[in-house]
Amino acid sequence: MSDTGTPSAAPRRLLQNLAFAGASGASAGLLLILFVVAGRVLGEVEFGKFSFALALGTIFETLMDFGLHQVTIREVARDRSRAASVLHHTLGIKLLWTAGGLAALLITATLLRREWDVRLACYLIGGALVARSFMFTIRGVLQGLERFGWDSLVVLGDRGLLLILGVGALWAGWGLLGLSAAFVVARGGALVLGAWLTQAQLGGVGVKYDRDIWRELQKSAIPFGLFLVVLNLYAYIDSVMLGVMKGDVETGIYGAAYKVYEGVGYLPGVIASVLTPRLSSLFVTDRVAHRRLVLTGLGGSVGLALVVTVAGYVFAEPAMRLLFGAGFVVSAQPFRILCFGLTFVFAIWTLHAMAISANRERLLIRAALVGLVVNVLVNLYAIPSMGASGAALATVVGEFVSLAVLVAGLR
Repeated sequence: MSDTGTPSAAPRRLLQNLAFAGASGASAGLLLILFVVAGRVLGEVEFGKFSFALALGTIFETLMDFGLHQVTIREVARDRSRAASVLHHTLGIKLLWTAGGLAALLITATLLRREWDVRLACYLIGGALVARSFMFTIRGVLQGLERFGWDSLVVLGDRGLLLILGVGALWAGWGLLGLSAAFVVARGGALVLGAWLTQAQLGGVGVKYDRDIWRELQKSAIPFGLFLVVLNLYAYIDSVMLGVMKGDVETGIYGAAYKVYEGVGYLPGVIASVLTPRLSSLFVTDRVAHRRLVLTGLGGSVGLALVVTVAGYVFAEPAMRLLFGAGFVVSAQPFRILCFGLTFVFAIWTLHAMAISANRERLLIRAALVGLVVNVLVNLYAIPSMGASGAALATVVGEFVSLAVLVAGLR
């Protein structure tokens, strides 16, 4: 009998998975260290350019995956015998989506920014995100199988390489473009590591084509893809709008605050990554246990959020000075505003896991779309007069509205 086949073993396995996922989430600290070093070495203007390139690239990354990561987790969790087949067919579909997403990014970056270094940074970040998109598919299979230990190795390898190569490029004096190139090399290396681990687990990576399977997977992925496109637009449109409307300095100030806020946001992501495959399985086998696990995850997430919110607000200024230097102390104000949205974000992550497990993709799209519209409208009003703080305010208002739509839809 499997380790998860007995009632006493299931909670133990869940805690074990949570520990491995926690290690993956904690590795976000490596990214934060890299961004801290980048802010100190590059300064406000160049760091603002990097923040713009990374935000724009991340928006288009969703087009390279378009929901296939979430579908992979759910399909494998519900039928583990399909793991290898789902992986190989999904990788084939990814070849088409990554080509289209990268082309769209190149065109958009060229149209939005005239500076050659910003454009080239966007192009390089786009190449790195192609590798990360394929890595996401491998991670989706590992998470669906609840092999969170292996998944942690991939994540730690990815972020460890990013830190080592990124800091090396900055200390060597290669600046914005050297840092962007380091992302390409690091993400390529992490993809190789993921492929090697998959060889041990599933007999390796490969590409297969079956019209019916492709149609099934893509049909299931479309709602997730639409949701993620809107969600990433919501998360990063502030930086893009700041870069166009207020320039690189304000973008850098907001970028420093948002990176810390985003790093804290990995905490509920850890919980959601463990809940999603388990809830997907329980939804078709035990609805009572499904509801109980949702409420437990929601209560834990909100309780943790309250602690983090108070700590972040109180220590915002010394934290920004310690992390990014005296030049970024002004980032404390937008960060304090962002802290008010943490409770909403922590709850949203758990509700996303619930909605995915219950096939409520349309609700996810509706909540994200309403939040995006509100976010953009508040940005248009607040950024001209408040700059980075206005972008932070728009983020918090959008988070609250998205949470309200989710709660109403999932009651």
